[in-house]
Amino acid sequence: FTVQDLSSQLCVQALEARPGMRCLDVCAAPGGKTFTLAQEMQNEGEVLALDLHEFKTKLIRDGAKRLGLTCVSTAASDASVYDPARGLFDRALCDVPCSGLGIIRRKPEIRYKNPEELAALPEIQYKILEISAKYLKAGGRLIYSTCTLNRNENDRVVERFLREHPEFEPEPLPERIRRLTGGEGYKVTLFPEALGSDGFFFALLRRTEKGGAAL
Repeated sequence: FTVQDLSSQLCVQALEARPGMRCLDVCAAPGGKTFTLAQEMQNEGEVLALDLHEFKTKLIRDGAKRLGLTCVSTAASDASVYDPARGLFDRALCDVPCSGLGIIRRKPEIRYKNPEELAALPEIQYKILEISAKYLKAGGRLIYSTCTLNRNENDRVVERFLREHPEFEPEPLPERIRRLTGGEGYKVTLFPEALGSDGFFFALLRRTEKGGAAL
């Protein structure tokens, strides 16, 4: 088994990854969402899990081995830098670094973060989203997610991306996810009192058939 918050499980399930697909997790450590993604695929296909530091990718490899998930591979990589050698993917999970305001109940020290440092996050998040989107096949789906309740890091990043990239469109969340979360359309903000989960945000986007590899 592996321990994971309900919000993270729902986020991955919204991608509707299927056996045999090629999937990418761009900010993957310590690997919880990667493992759920591989399990959703019944360990058939490929899940490439990236993280900036090699010691963090080792955590993912160790976890995948412990769980018997042979479809998971890892690489140390900067999520804000595009590498065309990785090819294209059916699904991408873009769970970006964030202020963490949705998990204060577990990490109360977050309330003492410097607000000036948090103000710089949306630009970093947007850059990671843009780069992640380059890896999608036409028709592929991407989840953008955070564990914060700050709209500057959530809705506004996604809305900016959709304005600036017409080759992407909102994709309605699966009906089961909408029913559980109360979300409407393509995105949802989870509050702890609703499901007992972390505070969390995720949005589902799709590359249109007219899209290509480059943005």
